[in-house]
Amino acid sequence: MIFLINNGGYTIERGYLGKTEPYNDVANWAYADLPKVFRRDTSARSFLVKTNRDLQNALSAPNDTLIFVESIMDPYDALAPITNSSNKGADLNYGPRGPQHRENLQLRPAK
Repeated sequence: MIFLINNGGYTIERGYLGKTEPYNDVANWAYADLPKVFRRDTSARSFLVKTNRDLQNALSAPNDTLIFVESIMDPYDALAPITNSSNKGADLNYGPRGPQHRENLQLRPAK
């Protein structure tokens, strides 16, 4: 079973400077189709997971062949230590009065 976590971009970089800047986005491909790219006649099962139910369906599939799961995640979802680290990195790079302190530019730790 292979999990590909698709959060649409560079979450750590979003915390530095540019939470919503397009340079932190990654082009969205049909990642769940990757097994077919490598072998057209593959018997692999692919799943696109957006909900808990989608995940349960993927996890309950017979495991007699490769299972490839593309899991869609929130682009701003990160553990507090990651968020804090990227925000502190921005302060080191730009200083306490840097542009990263403009409203809603950095990531905020989940509560």
